[in-house]
Amino acid sequence: MKNVGIWLIIPQTNLHVGSESTVNFSVIDKAIQRDVTTNLPCINSSSLKGAIKEYMSECANMDVSNLKDIFGSVKSDSADIKKGSVLFFDASLLFIPKQCGEGKTYELVYSDKVLEDFSKKVNNLVEGNSISKETLLSQVRSIMGQDNVARNSIDRDTFTAYCDDDALPIISRNCLENGESVNLWYEQVLPSLSVLATIIVTKEKEQMDALNGKIVQIGANATIGYGYCKFVKIN
Repeated sequence: MKNVGIWLIIPQTNLHVGSESTVNFSVIDKAIQRDVTTNLPCINSSSLKGAIKEYMSECANMDVSNLKDIFGSVKSDSADIKKGSVLFFDASLLFIPKQCGEGKTYELVYSDKVLEDFSKKVNNLVEGNSISKETLLSQVRSIMGQDNVARNSIDRDTFTAYCDDDALPIISRNCLENGESVNLWYEQVLPSLSVLATIIVTKEKEQMDALNGKIVQIGANATIGYGYCKFVKIN
């Protein structure tokens, strides 16, 4: 029997998971990954799996046999090819922080339609398992704080506009040589305290529970503090 885990991924710092296949003619040199259907920011399953594997290899003190069981064999290990037992799916953006007044620094905005789409995704991918948009909203309010989540949903088009290239932060990066700029580029990031959600399917009920509450670095620029994300299991 497969065990379905629904996980929130909450960047504690700005997150840049780059899209190497994107050709961009705007000011942005390095764009983030986006869902090919909705164009909303996401983390592709391959990037997510790689980051979790690195964390478990270096930080969780797991033995090699357990790692091979979860993630499968590396290509160079031709003597013992094994498929990983855990299924990783893309992480979808559900909430994004926006600056606001009313005595608050930020507020997490969301769209009921986006939450409903994720709920349907869970049910379609893993039959017999689902999570309602009400449960997602309740869980995020509990984790992020009631006052930090918008009271009301916005429409999908407005939520999508908040995630457009013109709306997301763009950070300039520079390479200096003898005090002179030799390479200036502009990098897009998903802001800290955004909330993404993903599905991880395991063959054993608690197989990935070592991740719960932990900080995993995802994407590029770890040495300058990007991509440190908290994992929270919500089912």
